[in-house]
Parts: sequence; C-alpha cells; structure tokens
Amino acid sequence: MLRPTFLGYKTATGAIKVNQYMLDIVGQNMANVNTQGYTRQRLDINSVAFSASNMKLGTTGVIIGQGVEAKGVSQFRDSFLDLRYRMESSKAGSEYVQYEALKDLENILDEIPKDESQGMYGLDAQFSDLLGQLQSLRPSDPVSEGVVRTSAQMLAQMLNNYSQGLETIEKQQFSYLKDGAIVDVNQISENIAKLNKQIRESNISGNPALELNDERNVLIDKLSAYLDIEVDVEPLDIGGGKTIDELVIRLKGTDIELVNRNFSNTVTISDATDITKINITQFEKDASGYVILDSDGKPEHAADENITSTITGGQIDGYLKFLNGKGEFATNDDTKEYDKAFDIKGVQYYQNMLDTLANKFAGIMNELNKKPETFKADGTVDEWKEKPLLEARGGGEITAGNIKISDDWAKATDSYITNTIVKSDGDSSGAKDNILRIIDSFQKSEDYTTNIDLDGNGTVEDGEKRPLFKGTFQEFFTYTSTKLNLQVKSAETSYKTYAETQFHIDYARKSMSSVDLNEEGVNLLQYSKSYNAAARLMTTLDEMLDTLINRMGV
Repeated sequence: MLRPTFLGYKTATGAIKVNQYMLDIVGQNMANVNTQGYTRQRLDINSVAFSASNMKLGTTGVIIGQGVEAKGVSQFRDSFLDLRYRMESSKAGSEYVQYEALKDLENILDEIPKDESQGMYGLDAQFSDLLGQLQSLRPSDPVSEGVVRTSAQMLAQMLNNYSQGLETIEKQQFSYLKDGAIVDVNQISENIAKLNKQIRESNISGNPALELNDERNVLIDKLSAYLDIEVDVEPLDIGGGKTIDELVIRLKGTDIELVNRNFSNTVTISDATDITKINITQFEKDASGYVILDSDGKPEHAADENITSTITGGQIDGYLKFLNGKGEFATNDDTKEYDKAFDIKGVQYYQNMLDTLANKFAGIMNELNKKPETFKADGTVDEWKEKPLLEARGGGEITAGNIKISDDWAKATDSYITNTIVKSDGDSSGAKDNILRIIDSFQKSEDYTTNIDLDGNGTVEDGEKRPLFKGTFQEFFTYTSTKLNLQVKSAETSYKTYAETQFHIDYARKSMSSVDLNEEGVNLLQYSKSYNAAARLMTTLDEMLDTLINRMGV
C-alpha cells in the first residue's frame, strides 16, 4: 500500500517552515551580537508523531512520523548562573564601597611620606616635634616657650584637620548613599515593575517577550549590586490550562519586597544622625501576596518599615557599614538601630579614636601644668591653680575637632608652662622638674578606654568603659592608623576575590547566553542546507507524482 500522497508534502512543508524559522533566529542573533544584555535565542522544535487516538483497528506496516513542527522560541540561559552572579555582585558591591571609603580615610591619616623629599610628616611626626621642643625648653624662657607653643598649636591644628577630613568623607559617603544608591534602587525597581507588566500582557497574548526579559535581567543584575536580593518566579493561572510566570523580588532571606509583580516599593533614608537608617514603604497585600488596590485602582500603602539591619549585601550594605560602624564606641541604642554597629569599624570609630587621643592628650597636659597655689607643712601641694595648656574651641569636652591651645597660653607674654611643683624658699625660675614630668608623659603608657554611656542613664560608669589600647600618645595613633591600613587591605582583598569570582561566573554565563558569530555562521550553513534539502524533497515528491500519474502504463 502506497504512503498517503500528501503526507510527504506535509513533511516537506514542515521542514521548510522550521528551517526558515531557524534561519530567522540566526539572523536575529547575528543582528543583536552587540546588544547589551541580549540572550541568544533558539527555536524549540519537536517531531510530529503519527496519531492513532481515533483508530479502531491496528495498523500494518512501518509507522512513520509526520515531520517536524516549531513549538516556540526560547533562550540559552541558566538561572543557576544568574543566581550565583547576583550573589557575587552583591558581595563585591559591599566590599567595593567599603574599600573606596576606607581608602579615603587612609589618605587623611596616612603617615607615610609620598617621596623622600617630604621627610617625615603627619601627626606622629608632630608629636615628635613637640617632644623635641619640650626637651629644648629653657625654664622660664618666654622665647623658647614660644617655639613650644607654636609646635603645640600645629599639633592641635593637625588634629582639627584630621577630624574635619573624616567629617567631610562621612558627609560625602552619606550623599553618595542618599542621592546615588537609594535613587538608583528606586528607579531600577520601578522600571522592573513596568517591564513585569509589559511581559505579563505579552505572555497572556502568547508572545514570550524575550527581548523584554533581557531588559529586565539587565536591571536585576544592576539591582543586585546595590542589595542582596532573591528573585522568585510565581505562576499565574490564566485559564485554558495555561499559566504565565510573574516576578517578585525580595531582600534575601526576608519577606520584604522591592518589587511585587507590577508594583515597586520605595526605599528611603533617614536624615544624617549617629545611625543612618534605611526604610521601605511597602504596599498592603492580600492573603495570596497580591497588592491590594483601592477603588481608583491604586495600591494601598502600609506603614514604613526599618530595614537597616536586614540589609546584608550590596553597595547600600557597604555604605551602612562605613557610616554606622562604631566598633567599641557603639552603645546599646546603636546596636538596636543597627545590629552590626559594634562589630564593624567605620568612619565614626576612627573619629572617636581621634577624639579619644585628643581628649587624653589634653587632659594629661593640663593636669601636669597645674601650678601649686599653697603647700602643706610637709612640703606637698595643698591647693592647685588651673593653668590649662589646651582647651575646646567653644567650650565643652575636648575632641579632635575642637582642640586648641588655651587662650591664656596664647595671650601669655611671660613664661606660662609650670616649670616646677617643688616648694622652694629661693628663686625657682631655673628649676625644671615639672617640665621633665611633661616630657616623661610622652613616653609613659596610658590606658585608653571608651567614654560612652552604654545604658543611657546619663552617666558613664566604670563598668561601661571598654578598653581600647595601652601605650603612649604616638603608639595609640600608630595603632589606630595601622588598624585602618589592615582594614583597607582586607576590604581590597575581599573585593578583588568577589570581583574575580563574579567575572568567571559572568564568563560562563556569556559562554552560554551571548552570540558567537562563528557558531551562528555554522548554523547558517547548516539550516540553509536543511532548507534546500526539504525543498529538494518536495521536488522529488512532485517528480514521483508526475511519474505515477503521467508516465505509468505508457
């Protein structure tokens, strides 16, 4: 029994159509070889089976299928590689921000000369200079004391400059967070929500909207650099046995949504305070997780939620660590607002370390410069007269930002530094026992502790003071700058590691998803030959029919 005549034509026609589609797909891929974010497309095909669902009797002979048919167009994309890429992007983003910001701090506190011609400079060198001037000080000599005063004034000014520099960097990084990262996150989330709506409408009408998916994937990759996110695809039944996928983006490990299908939530930042806080304005949702709309079709807002401690990655996490990290200076209230405040050392930690140094230095110098007012019978001092060498500009507690030489010392025309505290019945202008005490304080180890009110009761108790360091003034500053150097190096190493991993993942992703002109060129030849072969099959069938109808029996 002969094969049904037109079944062969159907097979050939299907092959021609499918190969034509294949050539169209190749053309689409080659046209977008330089398009950012474009994912290589492919035609999904399957063999058409011979249907026997309505046959009451079995068939005899060989069963041959009915050719090939196209089922749709899809992309060469691996969701697991996307997940890994976005995880590394989040880690790299956080470390990059910390590295750049800490490097700016390092430039301010840098004690290493840029070249040999500069010699030694910086705070450590200025402490050494002041010590040298004190060692050369002649008791009760206003001229040599003027040199000491100038050196102390330069030291105070250097502390002021360091403090001001740290404050400038803090404001700069806060501005980068508020006017850069937060704005970008909201804009990206809004654009993703718009694309979700367009893709949803296209999917309902049967269009896979692959190019829109590419645009959305690019935006999701960008968003992952700012926050550690997870992308959930939730199916929606549209009837007729068909479903489409809808997208929801959350902060990783939480139910806090940045994007809920066609809607995006808004991220905001608090005003600059001790703890920078990030909030999110979310929409009300029903039990199924869909945004509730009012009578005008607009989403209903829920109360703002503080997500500061929920953020675990991305550039925003890096900014928060730099701005909020207080280390040992964090109070209980700080850790309630930001749970990493104690564990991370950011700009506030280094500012507090400078303040601690300035306060300790000023306190010791002022204490040592007190002048005996009256003596007891045994020759010990009974009452002291305050003669502060250093004070706070504008009053209050002395910090690195406000320390200066006292007005009394600045205006003094005679000798102001107390040269002796030993009772003498004769002329004691040549004595220098107290000057030696002041000099000795530069080599004396002191206990440095925090001075913070942990429980918030208004007083700082001994049990609340956390130890920081034990050593001289210069050793304390060296300890602080070295800690910063090590932190910068750690952040740099972490960033390079994550960035390198991210690069290799992206390379693997592009190896699968990007367009290779050589590969597409081979496909072009293959599908062209297949097309020609299918056309030749149809010609052969036509020749067979011509032979069967017109030439048999002649």
